[in-house]
Amino acid sequence: MKKEILPEEARVRPGLTPVSAPLENLESPIQVMNNWVTPNDLFYVRNHLPYPAITLASWKLSVGGQVEQSFSLSCEELQGMPQVSRFVTLECAGNRRSGLPTPAPGPQWNTGAVGNAKWTGVPLLAVLDKAGLAPSATEIVFTGADVGSRADMAGQFTYIRSLPNDRKLLAECILALAMNDEPLPQKHGFPLRLIVPGWYGMAQVKWLTAITATDLPFKGPWQAVDYVYVTDEDDYASAVPVTEMKVNSIITWPFTGQLVKLGTHVVKGIAWSGAGPVTSTQVSTDGGITWQGAQITNPEHTTATWTFWQFPWMVERPGRYVIMVRAEDAGGNRQTFQSQWNAKGYGNNGIHSIDVTVPKPE
Repeated sequence: MKKEILPEEARVRPGLTPVSAPLENLESPIQVMNNWVTPNDLFYVRNHLPYPAITLASWKLSVGGQVEQSFSLSCEELQGMPQVSRFVTLECAGNRRSGLPTPAPGPQWNTGAVGNAKWTGVPLLAVLDKAGLAPSATEIVFTGADVGSRADMAGQFTYIRSLPNDRKLLAECILALAMNDEPLPQKHGFPLRLIVPGWYGMAQVKWLTAITATDLPFKGPWQAVDYVYVTDEDDYASAVPVTEMKVNSIITWPFTGQLVKLGTHVVKGIAWSGAGPVTSTQVSTDGGITWQGAQITNPEHTTATWTFWQFPWMVERPGRYVIMVRAEDAGGNRQTFQSQWNAKGYGNNGIHSIDVTVPKPE
């Protein structure tokens, strides 16, 4: 019996790519971005502090602050509450930082700090309504279990973030217990992770241990120093918080530097936005001189998830080609050639381009 020869992409399973050390920050391979769901073991990993050691038997989620009733919930009690599932795309705010024309500090992500997964858990409002938010509560603070040091400050810090007490926003959030129908992996926040659809990844607090309503603005380092748009790292007077994901898109096939034969090919990619569903994508095969509409092909079309697109490309002549993609969302936001620069390199949504070569036929 003749042995079947599998395509290269079927025989070789790509792995995560390390981006920085000593903390583990791992980038997803671009090949898995052609799948609607990113597998758990290939979903990008972003850490600000070392992994925490959590014993499930003693773990509790505490809920308190400016509330009518403080309480704690075990993992088993959370699992016993009504559950919801939702596909949500997460993107690190530093995704595509390595492609900025002016270098910025931080992990030098390429295009792989983005992924789409099915998140299952308890609606955040079910817990907040059980507690009863006081009229004085202006922010909801989320505390993780990860603790460690920062290079720019003395002492030990816990990863903590807050959200405004905006019921419309909070109604979208999930306290996730599962990822892609499996228990939440340790690297992705086991046993509980906050999911904030449409916001960059820094808001999705992992290893969640406490939810605290407060009447004061939260000013922790990952809220007031990091994850703000500033043009000068020494001047935070005009800092703007990083919140919703900007409209963005990348090409997932072909790859930059690839040799492409003459003939008809299908250029593929993804697009996403936190401000509204992606409504259109356009592709240029001549370095941005002319643009043509691409076809949106994904199984779902929502604000919270990425969008697949594809474009038929007829290659008639050998040479070097620069392929570009740009997207627009329902709010009218469209990508430009370069993202607005900021000192920390967040939110790069400049037009993605690749170079390919079409050799002369032998």
